[in-house]
Amino acid sequence: MDRRAAELSQQTLMRIPPCTIPMQAYGPQPLEWAEHRPTVWAWVSWPHKPAERLPAVAHGWNDRVVVVYWMSDAGELNTVVWRNAVTRRHA
Repeated sequence: MDRRAAELSQQTLMRIPPCTIPMQAYGPQPLEWAEHRPTVWAWVSWPHKPAERLPAVAHGWNDRVVVVYWMSDAGELNTVVWRNAVTRRHA
């Protein structure tokens, strides 16, 4: 694969969004949106590569899921993960 093809391939892969939990799985509890957003470690799943543990910020949560944001080479990304996939991180 030449250099240009490799760059295009990498750019394409960077545009693939992470997997997210469907709203039907959030459960009956409403999401609580945080004024002070804690830093966390979040296990994020991808459709094209293995799950990875990323430094992120929790924007909202309930008893089942957490909405997380983080910066990547493609810019700011976000997804919803299971609550047990998230642990507090000290910045």
